[in-house]
Amino acid sequence: MRVLHVIPSAAPIDGGPNVAVRAMARGLARSGIEVTVAATNASGPNSLDVPVDTPLIDDGVVFRYFARSVPGSWKFSWPMTRWLWTNARAYDVVHVHALFSYATIPGCRAAARAPVPYVLRPLGTLSGWSLNRRRWKKRPYYALLERSHLAMASAIHVTSEAEAEDVARLGYGDRARVIPLGVDAGERPVRRERAASGSEPLRLLFLSRLHEVKNVPLLLRALANATTACRPVTLTVAGDGDPRYRGYLATVADQLGLHDRVAFVGHVAGETKERILAEADCFVLPSAHENFGMAVAEALAAGLPAIVTPNVALSRAVQAAGAGVVTEATEAAIASAIEWAAEHPAALLEMGDRAWRLARRELSWDTTCVRLAALYDELAVGQRRESRRA
Repeated sequence: MRVLHVIPSAAPIDGGPNVAVRAMARGLARSGIEVTVAATNASGPNSLDVPVDTPLIDDGVVFRYFARSVPGSWKFSWPMTRWLWTNARAYDVVHVHALFSYATIPGCRAAARAPVPYVLRPLGTLSGWSLNRRRWKKRPYYALLERSHLAMASAIHVTSEAEAEDVARLGYGDRARVIPLGVDAGERPVRRERAASGSEPLRLLFLSRLHEVKNVPLLLRALANATTACRPVTLTVAGDGDPRYRGYLATVADQLGLHDRVAFVGHVAGETKERILAEADCFVLPSAHENFGMAVAEALAAGLPAIVTPNVALSRAVQAAGAGVVTEATEAAIASAIEWAAEHPAALLEMGDRAWRLARRELSWDTTCVRLAALYDELAVGQRRESRRA
């Protein structure tokens, strides 16, 4: 079977969806599926140092990068359009990752024209929070373009029950398929209980894209107002985003008197990311909305308990497994959760063990790719039957 994945950017710096697509493609390739990923060469405001419009093989996956025709977050690319229009028919299934971005238009329409069944993954953009953000622009865009893309999709790939509910509210619940993303969970990380008193602090970690939906200013205010006599608390903020927003966050931290307790370390990957996860005691993500929460899954796999808010889709699994604390997205509630974590190091260790077991049991890439392969088989067989009838 040949499957084409289409995504605006495959650069890890642009967020969890891109990291997930790369891991998803590798897992599918290991299962014997021929996988191609088509993306622009965008990497934040810059470009990846990769050959364009040329196949590049990485871990058994064929990547094709295309130059943007104009700069900007919409990632408009004529070369990608031409290639998709010509080559979509060579695949059994097309999997499009994104809404409200240019690549979705040629990805969906080239597949429909071929015709090839396509799966559309909205990346959380259909939640009430997301649709109401810049509503003046998104609502007309949805009515003119994205509604037809959803209507033509053979399946809509959602990564949580919460996201399935968002899709159902728009009238496409019959096409929603809940397939969580995966994470690589190795052997149980060995963590030691830090002293409950003295100079050794509780080390909190925020690891995600720096965007207003993540509620980082709220987290900083909560940290400033958390009072605990037993031990100090520090926060590492790992992730990148708009330079102006990064500067704003640093200013907020300074104004709150947190310059010696908060470290902004930027985008991390590879061994640096592994080290930061290993050094932390507890992960925290107080987002206003997460359709899945890839960073949460990575933290759980590293054996970190998680402090998350209810609008993080994985919060349901965290709460059910006893793998962390689910708290409201308010300054007082998050401060209280931080205080509790500082005062209960032994409980954090137990939660970390449950976190790792949750990741191994429910969030493995092997499970995800088996379910995706079954979906692709179902759609491809259905398409062949339709073709024979025609």
